[in-house]
Amino acid sequence: MEPATPRSPQEQPRPDDEQEDTQKLPIPRAKSKTSTLEKAPPPATDIAAIQPPGDAGTEKETEAIPNTDGSDGSQSQTQQASSDHADPITEQVFPPKLDHQNGSSPQYMAIEDIDTVTTRSIATGRAATTLNVSTRREQLSFHKNSLRMIDTQQTPGNVRETVDSQKTVSVLVAEHTPPETPAVPLPKLPQASVMPTKQALLLISLLCILLLHALSLGPGLFSGSQGWAAVLGGPANNTTPDLLKNVNKQLQSNATPGTQKKALTPQQYIDLIVHNMTLDQKLGQMMIVQFTGPDYSPALDTMLVQYNVGAVLLYYSNNNILNKTQLKNLDQQMQQGRTIPLAIAIDQEGGQVDRLVNLDGPRPAASTIGATNDPARARAAGLQDAQDLSSYGINLNLAPVVDVTSVFNPQLYMRTYGKDPTLVTKMAAAYLQGLQQSGRVVGTLKHFPGLGDVSADPHIGVPHLTRSRSGLEQIDWAPYRNLIQQGNVHAIMVTHEIVTALDNTIPSSLSSKIVQGILRDELGFQGVIMTDSLTMQGVTDYYTPSQAAALAVEAGADLLMGARSPSELATMIEGIKQAIASGAISQQHIDASVRRILLMKYAMGLLPIPQQ
Repeated sequence: MEPATPRSPQEQPRPDDEQEDTQKLPIPRAKSKTSTLEKAPPPATDIAAIQPPGDAGTEKETEAIPNTDGSDGSQSQTQQASSDHADPITEQVFPPKLDHQNGSSPQYMAIEDIDTVTTRSIATGRAATTLNVSTRREQLSFHKNSLRMIDTQQTPGNVRETVDSQKTVSVLVAEHTPPETPAVPLPKLPQASVMPTKQALLLISLLCILLLHALSLGPGLFSGSQGWAAVLGGPANNTTPDLLKNVNKQLQSNATPGTQKKALTPQQYIDLIVHNMTLDQKLGQMMIVQFTGPDYSPALDTMLVQYNVGAVLLYYSNNNILNKTQLKNLDQQMQQGRTIPLAIAIDQEGGQVDRLVNLDGPRPAASTIGATNDPARARAAGLQDAQDLSSYGINLNLAPVVDVTSVFNPQLYMRTYGKDPTLVTKMAAAYLQGLQQSGRVVGTLKHFPGLGDVSADPHIGVPHLTRSRSGLEQIDWAPYRNLIQQGNVHAIMVTHEIVTALDNTIPSSLSSKIVQGILRDELGFQGVIMTDSLTMQGVTDYYTPSQAAALAVEAGADLLMGARSPSELATMIEGIKQAIASGAISQQHIDASVRRILLMKYAMGLLPIPQQ
């Protein structure tokens, strides 16, 4: 047992200690058969025998045994004993003795059963002594004062005692004993059931699976209308589901009774829709996003609902296309609840780029059709593609390719109609006619300003088109000019390349000199201009998504392709908003783009003009 540390003379008793410093009387010791009882003289100074205050957590206390052999008081040591392991004793009463030398008041000393080989127990009781919190709690359940066991082998000083094991002496404390408080029984708490190990491991495994699934779904799980946000506080939704209904009500309220009703033109109807749209709704219509997986996921829902996205691109490589039933259900789910119906796009060119080959069988490549020099074959291919696409709910085909092949480019292998601009124009016109004849699917010319004379792939770098300005007009731009003049083109895709004759500082998709200057002003195209994916390396190596989005809109693009997640989409939209705030992009510019997009959707049959 370790000796207790006495309290320093400078340390004052704390209020919660409530103990008095008293001098200890010499302890009379009985002489046994084997040893004499020695009496040590009283110590020169009083030593606190109680454990230092403040240690409420301990269940043991120490008391100092005064040195009575006349030796130096510094040799006295304190002993520690457990109060909850004392044995019952036989009590005897001794008359008190007065120590006249020290003037100490009479006290009774309690002496317990003492084992002659091992221990001797001494207890001192005083009415004014207040024990620490733990000891006071223990005293509630005891009828006697705590007893202390002291090993005679560690008695301070030179005291060496042995007591006959047959003799026990006990002294009752003469001072007033505090009234006993009955112990209060504690309520029995229900025992917790222990889950079997196998069941616990199974539950942990299920929780891990749910966590991994939630992480794979992305933030849409929390913020989408099908995510937890919808359960807790409703969907994070900026759309106005009754937008078109409100427009129709305005049309009816503006009608004058008794007057002849005038037919509403598509442009007038679109203008009224744009006038009732918020900025977020307008910017959402300018986005064409992609996603991963064959199902309508929370991430996709977030992009469509929270960000008001107006177009979606299906990719075979993104696992969006598995079978006919799955694709139909997916497209139907995407269209449900949309304020303005979606443009659902796909690259269905045939040959090397045949996204529906596992569903409808192979379709001929453009090079195969061009080799026949028969426009009827091209028109039939367009009709077939329109039938296939519309059966799944797809209404925007990113075809035909109108690049004029001049050099070998593995990216364009078998994807063009040929090397002659006239042949390319003729075959592309026939294909568009067949594709758009039903009024349910719209085609897209690509890749302006032309990839026929470059060998690099914009997916992994920035190609440089070094053809002269006259060469561009006679070869690369000839199909665009002729097809635009025929009035059958609704959309054109701009690729990422450096056109040295026009702008050698920025990719063509972000260059206002090419998009606005050539395609809009010189060639006179007034339909939808969309970018190729802004996530291609030809753009991402030089610009952040927010920068690329803002530059594309400033250049004259209407529909921005590439966002793959809600966070990437939000970054692009924020970039455009910052450009609007700075004055680089005007509200009129945004309105003009949205009008062109809605007119294209009108051509798809998605926005029928209401009858007045």
